[in-house]
Amino acid sequence: MQLNVSIAHFLTWVLFLVLLLTTVASKPLLFCQHKDQQLVNPRRQVDFLRAMSSVDELITKHKLSVESSFTDASPPIYVFLQCRQDLSVSHCRHCFNESKLELEETCSSSRSGRVHDDNCFLRFDNRDFSEEFVDPRFDRTRCKRTGPVVDKFWIDLDEAFVNATLRAIKKGGFGAASVSSSGESPGVYVLAQCWQRLDGNSCRDCLVHARSSLRACQSYEGRAFFTGCYLRYSIHKFFDDAAVVKPDDDEGSFINSSSYLPDLTDQDVMKLAVVAVTLSILTSLGAFIGYRRFSRERKAEIPSCSNFKYEVLDKATESFHDSMKLGQGGAGSVYKGFLPDGRVVAVKKLFFNTREWADQFFNEVNLISGVQHKNLVRLLGCSIEGPKSLLVYEYVHNRSLDQILFMKNTVHILSWKQRFNIIIGISEGLDYLHRGSEVKIIHRDIKTSNILLDQNLSPKIADFGLARSLGTDKTQTNTGIAGTLGYLAPEYLIKGQLTEKADVYAYGVLIIEIATGKKNNAFSQGTSSVLHSVWEHFKADTLKASVDPRLKGMFTEQEALKVLEIGLLCVQSSVELRPSMSEIVYMLKNKDCKFDSPRQPPFLSASVLMADEETRD
Repeated sequence: MQLNVSIAHFLTWVLFLVLLLTTVASKPLLFCQHKDQQLVNPRRQVDFLRAMSSVDELITKHKLSVESSFTDASPPIYVFLQCRQDLSVSHCRHCFNESKLELEETCSSSRSGRVHDDNCFLRFDNRDFSEEFVDPRFDRTRCKRTGPVVDKFWIDLDEAFVNATLRAIKKGGFGAASVSSSGESPGVYVLAQCWQRLDGNSCRDCLVHARSSLRACQSYEGRAFFTGCYLRYSIHKFFDDAAVVKPDDDEGSFINSSSYLPDLTDQDVMKLAVVAVTLSILTSLGAFIGYRRFSRERKAEIPSCSNFKYEVLDKATESFHDSMKLGQGGAGSVYKGFLPDGRVVAVKKLFFNTREWADQFFNEVNLISGVQHKNLVRLLGCSIEGPKSLLVYEYVHNRSLDQILFMKNTVHILSWKQRFNIIIGISEGLDYLHRGSEVKIIHRDIKTSNILLDQNLSPKIADFGLARSLGTDKTQTNTGIAGTLGYLAPEYLIKGQLTEKADVYAYGVLIIEIATGKKNNAFSQGTSSVLHSVWEHFKADTLKASVDPRLKGMFTEQEALKVLEIGLLCVQSSVELRPSMSEIVYMLKNKDCKFDSPRQPPFLSASVLMADEETRD
């Protein structure tokens, strides 16, 4: 028995060393705000240490998230600590002490400061910030440079992202997931954690934003240090599998069972193993039965899903062979297929059969099954019987707009006439979505890669997985943020307010990109926003200079200037100042139409927004 205890102690130290090594792998992020030299005095240092000492005393195995205040100080000091929930108390304290030292040494002349570390987050301020959940000014992403990444890895990573996020939302803000290695992919480990003060919706939104930011990492390892959450992935295991949910804890707090290894007997271990295996089997069986029942219920709601069999679509796409692949998005891959009756179709295969992705799948079916317009990709049917959920669309012969518009050294450069027709077609398609039926359909992800071009280069709006329907003249507030940075309207990005004007904003960005031939890089460091550039030309009365130079002056000046001005109208910060899609269609089609000039600069970039927020403070 003594031998077993020694082994348990040994395993505990191994886990400690693993965690220590992973901590060293990434330097913490440090922010000091509101520097004030008057604060550098011995009394302030004492107050700071007292406030931090009160935090240290509150850390327990059941409480790795701590809030404390020291109001006797002048000004008072408020402190918040959030440790990773799979850590032991000693590891949490170790991270806290290291972070405290960083703040003490670097932020001594600041009224507030914060440290993001792989294992914990620590913040202090001279004001109560208990209601502040997110602040994009301090969101950072780190990508570790690695070798070339295989395509299969992105599929595995998305699956692990979704599973970890779902677990974090459902189980008290902490979730970890992994996907095993295969022949071509090394496998992946993902850890997601939200601050304890966040509710489920806020946690989800934060992790979704973090996940979006990590997609820019073309590497096998990345971290997102966000205000409100932490998300990390790697091909190397960096978290403790022993993290479990206490059965009697309604809040879903986590404890580290490695802390109790020395007290376990052989019989205890055997019992735990049996229970774990049994629960795993029952959970898997329950999930399977639940999903089958859910699929049958959904199938009953959507009869059109029965018109395609999985086996037929599998054969039509040559078992989804890479040679038939047309493209890949966040929800799945699209393949070209040849049906037995001779029709050519596009088959969208969703990556996962989780409830989240099933909701997205049926959302797309329900919204566009009855929608038909020449500028919208037509849904032909779907299949839910096989191992993957499939959507079947009409096949659009040419590539997506971004593959033609932004390709360097492309053989075919779109003429101005072609661009103008594409702009009008997109506006008509969006106008139909917004007012063509009893409910408004808001696409939420209008961008160049979601515009397909047919054999005549007529545009067709695609990918309705993120679309939402609203009753006439209604606004949806605090929705989960979804879409693509650079196309997101400010009121939607910041406050979650969703109306059809969010699509109008994205459309404005889109037509400016079409006219200039440049992609909007508002959220890329070191690059100027296309919107900013066009706005500056508009103010200087040199708007003509914004038109794509590859056209070599071969464009209708009146049309080009009109498109750019309408684009600026669409991307104004104020929702009320943006035109509706029906007004845009009228303005584009009528040569003599007069309209107001943009009165407000566009929502230029994240840095501009941050500056505004700092001014309001």
